[in-house]
Amino acid sequence: MSAIDVLIERLTTEEGERLLPYDDATGKNVAAPVGNLSWGRGFNLMQCGTKDLFDLMERYLLTVLDAQLQHYAWYTSAGDVRASVFLDIAYNGGVHDLLGYPHMLAAAASGDWATAAANCTEKDPALDASRYAPLRALLLSGVSS
Repeated sequence: MSAIDVLIERLTTEEGERLLPYDDATGKNVAAPVGNLSWGRGFNLMQCGTKDLFDLMERYLLTVLDAQLQHYAWYTSAGDVRASVFLDIAYNGGVHDLLGYPHMLAAAASGDWATAAANCTEKDPALDASRYAPLRALLLSGVSS
């Protein structure tokens, strides 16, 4: 199992399978705009709600991020579960956001998982408790539940 597979399994459990547009912050479905919402070369976003398409898009996006992170020893030596934490942060905020955790990444590079976990925090207490506390637990244990 790869870091991508570990993360997809976790995202499927945490996020569920939602085929209609929704607000990620609230989880509430959002009203579709009048007419068609298109993207790229006319790709109709109002018709794209299939599990298979979402699976392909998600795996593609994670594969691109994984390729970018392969250049960092703290990522390649972390093991799949711990690497999935770094991939998760990059997936949600971009690689730039992940690189904004220099103390966590330096600790990970030296295999100090307690310090890495202690530095995997978010300023917003609600977001820290709901989202980052589980990521800290994964960094500490290296085991997916």
